Amino acid sequence: MSTPTLTYLRSLQAIRERTTLLLTHPDKLRHFTVVDSQISDVVEFVLSLIKRDYKVPADIPPHSRWRHFEASTTATPIDRITPLMASWDVDATEKCRRLLDLFVVSVLLDAGAGDSWHYGDYARSEGLALASLDWFSKGGFSSSGNKFQADAAGLKSVSVESLEAAFLVSVSNPLVGVEGRTSLLNRLGAVCAKYTLYFGKEGRPGCVVDYLIAHSNTIRVGDSWVIQIETLWEVVMEAFSEVWPPTRTKLNGVSLGDVWPCEAMREISEELSEPGKSAGPLVAFHKLSQWLTYSLMEPMALIGIKFKGVDKMTGLAEYRNGGLFVDFGVLKLKDTNKGEVPKFHVHDEAVVEWRALTIALLDIVAERVRDKLGMNVEELPLAKVLEAGTWKAGREIAKKIRPLTKGPPIEIISDGT
Repeated sequence: MSTPTLTYLRSLQAIRERTTLLLTHPDKLRHFTVVDSQISDVVEFVLSLIKRDYKVPADIPPHSRWRHFEASTTATPIDRITPLMASWDVDATEKCRRLLDLFVVSVLLDAGAGDSWHYGDYARSEGLALASLDWFSKGGFSSSGNKFQADAAGLKSVSVESLEAAFLVSVSNPLVGVEGRTSLLNRLGAVCAKYTLYFGKEGRPGCVVDYLIAHSNTIRVGDSWVIQIETLWEVVMEAFSEVWPPTRTKLNGVSLGDVWPCEAMREISEELSEPGKSAGPLVAFHKLSQWLTYSLMEPMALIGIKFKGVDKMTGLAEYRNGGLFVDFGVLKLKDTNKGEVPKFHVHDEAVVEWRALTIALLDIVAERVRDKLGMNVEELPLAKVLEAGTWKAGREIAKKIRPLTKGPPIEIISDGT
């Protein structure tokens, strides 16, 4: 495999292209059957949630970590970020850096928590978000006099014990992947210390905003900046690549991150031109990297940064979106002897197919939802369909079908990353 192949597999283009190829070649799939006729049921369910929760669909906020910080036990979100920002007597750019410090750490901690863990009244993504917010506010990631930051030394000092204390982990409140989450934060600290170009002399994740503003491709328009999404994506992929576990798929000694082999893709690749052909069986997802990218854009918008080309990003290959398609019968597991809730590792081929098909199907659902609402992609981008529709729909149908666990129809064994 060549360097162009490495570049391709780390691109946004590769995610959409290769996942779509698996959906358009159903005869190659080894683990799932695709039932196209059921997609309309998903679309109608998503539409019902949008109409229930938003009088004006254009008002839907984007899918980002910010929403989880607004978690509430009622239908009314709780704004925790605005009062936190108001308490900071610093300029707007420093407020943005602090939010980015928080959001980077919180996103990296946002892997499956398991069915048994909770943080007060909250569990899963919301619980993880609020636990990380409280930990951040107490100075848990800072080594300086400013407790409201994350920096290299502070992140490298995080221990299993400090993480367990912050997340209220106990025998009766177990959190999946404590060691993996700790290692992730420690590696983030090492990366922040190493790459001062992105993270500054202090080694803060939030300093990426300074790098982006000063980037040669950034356009200044009055008090605002216009930045291509590829520029932010490059930062996320280059600056954070060494954060991911070294056991992930590698190419020429370089870790690819969230990229996994799949035999169905191998067969399809033989018919492609370059660089897709040389990518062979590999399917790119970069779920956490995309989740991080979606989440970083919102704080930066507060200081007038606008991102262009966001439609090149895809839906997220995670269990809420994926579970939606399984629960509605769009995707059917061919092996029916795996139990009521089948369990797989993230590298298992069945999971690779499931995640790839999820991304491709999200594009179809988003397009049909827009058609039904009479909106275009600028008015209702994919990030809004994910937020008000598919992610929420996956959670609500799971709660209805599996009220005891509220978990997905297929369980991915998590290592916390």
